[in-house]
Amino acid sequence: MRPLRRGGAKTAAFASAKAAQRSLAESLARSLGSSGIHVSLIIIDGIVDEPSVRTKLADKLDSFFLKPDDVADTAAMLTRQKPSAWTFELEARPFGETW
Repeated sequence: MRPLRRGGAKTAAFASAKAAQRSLAESLARSLGSSGIHVSLIIIDGIVDEPSVRTKLADKLDSFFLKPDDVADTAAMLTRQKPSAWTFELEARPFGETW
């Protein structure tokens, strides 16, 4: 199972929705940046470790999943960035991903 950051077969609705999210975030970043408001897009390119997901993917190792607290820590890091080096797009992936 591969998360869908890119368009793929049978994912037209999902892929177009993700593209729209990126466009919205970029528009907000450009609009609000001059007011000192940092808008970032976090791409969760993996499977988040939740009980219902674990049930369906019981054969997967811990390293296959993104931990919710770790994703939250990543988001919190963005709030502490200095304006001279803001991140607009950040991709979060599990360490155990196969490339």
